[in-house]
Amino acid sequence: MPAIRFAAFHLAAALLFGAAVPRASHAGSERAATSGTASVRAAKAEPFARVYLALRGCTSCSHCRTTIRQMAKGSAKGGETRVDGDRVEVRYATPRAVPLREVVRALADNRLHDLSLVDVLFEAKGTLASQPDGSARFTLWDTGQVFRLAVAPHVARPLDGRPVRVIAVVGGWREKGDLSLEAREIKVGS
Repeated sequence: MPAIRFAAFHLAAALLFGAAVPRASHAGSERAATSGTASVRAAKAEPFARVYLALRGCTSCSHCRTTIRQMAKGSAKGGETRVDGDRVEVRYATPRAVPLREVVRALADNRLHDLSLVDVLFEAKGTLASQPDGSARFTLWDTGQVFRLAVAPHVARPLDGRPVRVIAVVGGWREKGDLSLEAREIKVGS
């Protein structure tokens, strides 16, 4: 069941936030498809890192939306924040330390009467390194910020040190302890 929930959340986030990527004109897209420049444009438009947060509860009134936006923006430390219905995206266009714990805690510990954080995804560029216990260390590109990362059994794990884009479920945020990441997708060369 959690895999279905993750897939639905990931699809919704991709559909919702993927619409922000600029599209080429019809004639330009035909040329781009044959020349391979469409993939280059898409790669350039892709941000360094993103945090997706799924919410449940009151997100329809302007007071709640404003409060959600302020909480996310206040903890994002330079990230661009978008609130759309029951989803929040914090986007980091260029390499920088990502305050993942602060962004998650700002919405998980909110005091709104009818709002709860349901799920969190983290996506970023970086490199992997194996650990003796079988887990991996994920180091963000150009920042040196390190996250401990478990890799789901169905995910192909590339060789250490290769540039990758990781999409991971963030765990541990319901408790007061450390956050954990479990990779659900690893794209090589991103």
